[in-house]
Amino acid sequence: MHSNTAKDLCEKLIHEDSEAEVIALLKNAGYWDNPACWRYYGDNELNWSQAGGQQGRADFALNEKNINSIDSVLTLKCLLEGIDPEGPTAPKSIREAVAKFIEHTAKLTTSGGRVEDWPVSFRTKVAENISVFTTEAPGSKSSTKPSVNIADLGEGHTPEAFPDTLVSLGKRNKASVPFVQGKFCQGGSGAIRHCGNAKLQLIVSRRHPKLIGAPNVSANYPKHESDDCWGFTIVRREEATATSKIPVLTYLAPLGADTEPRKGGVLRFKAPTMPLFPKGDVAYKRDVESGTLIKLYAYQLKSTGNIIRRDGLLYKLDLLLPDPALPIRMHECRKRAHGVGEKGASEQSTTMAGLFARLQKSDNLEDTPPMSMPITIQGKQIIARVFAFKPTKAATYRSNEGVIFTVNGQAHADIKATIFARKRVGLQRLARDLLVVVDCSTLDANQRDDLFMSSRDRVAEESPLFTELERNLEDALHEHPGLRELRNKRAQQDLQEQLSDNKPLESVLKHVLKSSPALAKLFGKGERLSTPFKPEKVQPDPAPPKLHSHPTYFHFTGKEPGVELKRAAHMDQKCRVIFATDAEDAYFTRKYDPGVFKFHRLTDGQSEPIQSFNGPNLVRGRATISFDLPASAKPGDTLIYEMIVEDEIMQRTFKNVMTLLVAPAMHVVKSTPSVKPPPPGSKPGPVPDGEGGIALPTVIRLKKSDPKWAEHFSDENSCLDLIEDISEVNGKSEISYMFYLNEDNLSLQTELKASKSNAQVLLKQFEVGAVLIGMGLIHEHLHKKPGAAASDEKDAEANLQDHVRVFSRAVAPVLLPMIQTLGELGEDDLDESDLAGLAETNDVDAAVEEVL
Repeated sequence: MHSNTAKDLCEKLIHEDSEAEVIALLKNAGYWDNPACWRYYGDNELNWSQAGGQQGRADFALNEKNINSIDSVLTLKCLLEGIDPEGPTAPKSIREAVAKFIEHTAKLTTSGGRVEDWPVSFRTKVAENISVFTTEAPGSKSSTKPSVNIADLGEGHTPEAFPDTLVSLGKRNKASVPFVQGKFCQGGSGAIRHCGNAKLQLIVSRRHPKLIGAPNVSANYPKHESDDCWGFTIVRREEATATSKIPVLTYLAPLGADTEPRKGGVLRFKAPTMPLFPKGDVAYKRDVESGTLIKLYAYQLKSTGNIIRRDGLLYKLDLLLPDPALPIRMHECRKRAHGVGEKGASEQSTTMAGLFARLQKSDNLEDTPPMSMPITIQGKQIIARVFAFKPTKAATYRSNEGVIFTVNGQAHADIKATIFARKRVGLQRLARDLLVVVDCSTLDANQRDDLFMSSRDRVAEESPLFTELERNLEDALHEHPGLRELRNKRAQQDLQEQLSDNKPLESVLKHVLKSSPALAKLFGKGERLSTPFKPEKVQPDPAPPKLHSHPTYFHFTGKEPGVELKRAAHMDQKCRVIFATDAEDAYFTRKYDPGVFKFHRLTDGQSEPIQSFNGPNLVRGRATISFDLPASAKPGDTLIYEMIVEDEIMQRTFKNVMTLLVAPAMHVVKSTPSVKPPPPGSKPGPVPDGEGGIALPTVIRLKKSDPKWAEHFSDENSCLDLIEDISEVNGKSEISYMFYLNEDNLSLQTELKASKSNAQVLLKQFEVGAVLIGMGLIHEHLHKKPGAAASDEKDAEANLQDHVRVFSRAVAPVLLPMIQTLGELGEDDLDESDLAGLAETNDVDAAVEEVL
């Protein structure tokens, strides 16, 4: 194909957004129906099993394209500096590369290489290197999946290098470069399966002119007379047939294919510039001399709305790249997606700098120190950053994600927010408002492979490393003082206006329990309602110390500096140690000049590092660590530990030694009360206060106008919600339940409007009936036999909440009619079979009385 003809086809493919029209263009050019012109992706006829088996979510897969663009930009900067990316003088980390090539600092400092610390203007300037923008065909409907374009000013590639770079699989192109992220050798192919029916992807690229023939470019990089040309290709999926059996990815490579079918070269042409980038809301308006454009046709994003709005792609990428190495400029170029009354083209572009940058000065966060928690697993310290949002604000930043695991700022997996409702965590009340980002960058390559699947969108759930990390994270969240305090504060706020209103409910429930032996046996005690939350505030020293950037002391609380701590440690419990200090809360987790904490066990004169522990967590002059005793420990053993804090700036070292005497396991009282059998001869009815059963719950009634309504109910048919709180009282876990009743339930409101009965009586009947149903579901959950739990036992607590929501929603329409009509049934309403059964029962009762 002539160069001008190739350029014309390339420009048409760039501007076309309809799969059907793209196929028509390729058919008219004589390519689509000619198998010889299509080369196997990665030169592997079985490539679909590798390329198609990657990320299950379209946004995760798209994020890989962004990572490749960031890597390409940093690689270009390195090569332009005359540095071999794989050589000894190359940066040793992504942060060092950003500091050296973007910030132009001679040496990496603690404040360097971090996008979240850059001024907004500098972020915007750097973001011009990479653009993500959406386009669509004229006349598209709101449900039409857009084309997603990723353009970058990276190194670019020559047409001859395409097979080894842009359409390669399993090549070690970046595996030996220490300052890039994309080292999984998949070629960014995971996004292809999320394109439209034909899986079409356009690639256009040109090598940066200064890199052609440069001495620091790898000697293995292909060389050809067309190296200064633009190259382009289309990737497609060829469907399985009766002979091939499985699908296969191929890309357009017609040059020389007449002599070597499926082994040709990509199309190419000469041009000084190409319009790969957008300007404002206009796509393909900014000309560039080199770089790469990747266009994903009909990309299957969950939302087809404006990508820079709250529910759009921007906020998804913020979450998937919470701490990106480089910012990215995002543009909405679909006129239809702008909406009515938009301000203009300049408003349709923005900079994606990651979640950390977005939340840096946000008013949407609660103050819940410590914000960062150190967790050590297999000898490597990772940092978990905790974001506690104000009510209803979390939805702006995340959907159902609770914990995000990242490596070098990129999300590799997540755990749903139901983790906060687990009993080991005890934060169900805050589950909608929490997000935790766990930075796993310190793990070595083997540990990362053990923790994450190669698709980089999920964890290996059965791996021992994940099990250890998950358990330590659960413990850290459970012990987090700021979150416990926030949980109690939220509960107290809900209770303040409701406790006095619960007295009538209490009286009615007690009356119901007394009049029903079955309910009395089921629920047990009926004690006075009381506030189920005892504040667990962090108790600072009587005279809180003045905190400093660098501590002047660090010793066991209640002990003088240098005095050894001796205490017992029970086999079945985590050991928790508290220190007193005047270091600021972020001392061990801050970016700049953090303190170093070393934890060892002393055995026969040897110092052995502790491989797994939580902390130190610092809050207002108290530092806490927790850890498990060694698996080999037995009662009577003596264990000696040494904790050292090093401050490199002040050249100070604080050493503390602790001796533990291992004690037998303590008898643990179950956190859920059990029902005691009544003594012989006792009358039916509730057992004495404080004995067994389920305590009468607190009920919060909410109308739709209440700001908290949306936190508990999805629509007008919702009836009842349940929050389970776990608190520590005298070292034991205590569970309390709080119900939330929807006063604007559609069935309730319909009955209130249609009935001539007293409205308050109907409301109380509905409330009591719903609460009894909820209590019954709790009772069933607590006494569920082993093996009958949900498929994911760890999230069974959240399933209880879902069970209450779903079941109460289902019975709400029949609840009041059932209460009002069934109580009026008498013997006149029974049929002959019912009366026959009643007669048999009466005969038995009479026979028993005669025997007695």
